[in-house]
Amino acid sequence: MRISLLFATTVAAMLIGPGSLFHNEANAQGQTAPRGTNVAVVDVGYIFKNATRFKQAMDDIKNDDERFKQEVLAKQEAMQADVQNLQKMGKGTTDYKILEEKLAGDQTKLRLDMARKQKERVEEEAKIYFNAYRELEDHINKFATTYGIDLVLRFNGEEMDQSQPESVLNGINRFVVYQRDLNITGHILDQMNRGTPTTPNPISNGNSRQPYVPPRR
Repeated sequence: MRISLLFATTVAAMLIGPGSLFHNEANAQGQTAPRGTNVAVVDVGYIFKNATRFKQAMDDIKNDDERFKQEVLAKQEAMQADVQNLQKMGKGTTDYKILEEKLAGDQTKLRLDMARKQKERVEEEAKIYFNAYRELEDHINKFATTYGIDLVLRFNGEEMDQSQPESVLNGINRFVVYQRDLNITGHILDQMNRGTPTTPNPISNGNSRQPYVPPRR
């Protein structure tokens, strides 16, 4: 089960720290520094899709969900076997009543277990999004303070797909229509993934720590 809208409804534009310009150090991280501006943009959706610890935590939830589904299937199969046995018994007999009560109890417990698991899954997923977003805010705050950025705006770097109405609508509703050399997404993602044991980053060239910079808009 996924909670795909939770992230979309929690991310907003962020006002961050005082300052005036990026310094040349930004170039050392593989991204062109903006000139004559104290505004930057960040593709939060891109970061969430590629933040290693966040993805690992979400995968853990997914794997746990799959294990629970297998347990539910096994219990449902056992209950189906009880139903078949119940149909073979004479109604009103002691064995029939015992099995009937057991089956009713098993069905009720399974429904409660499924409702509890769903609630736990939603709460756990929300906590993961919350912690990841707070970490994202912290990295942006530090970066903005260091390089003198007054305003960081949410930005969507995905190309519109004219064959997908939702993609076109999202593109039309972009908060930032155009930006040039203001994108700090690669820097922030690099900071969030730094120190995380993982396979080579699929969005880097595999030979350096230089962060990938999403397409400019």
